[in-house]
Amino acid sequence: MKKITTNKQAVLNSLAKMVANKDTVRLFLQGKTSAEALKQKGITLAKPL
Repeated sequence: MKKITTNKQAVLNSLAKMVANKDTVRLFLQGKTSAEALKQKGITLAKPL
């Protein structure tokens, strides 16, 4: 069986980015930051149906 190895530093960086994005989106939903700030960070929101 092949052993799958992961780069722990890459995983930690990814998790840190996800947490930061979650906080930014939370601030947007509370009205404390603009949609432009989200776009600058590369976060896109889904379009409503």
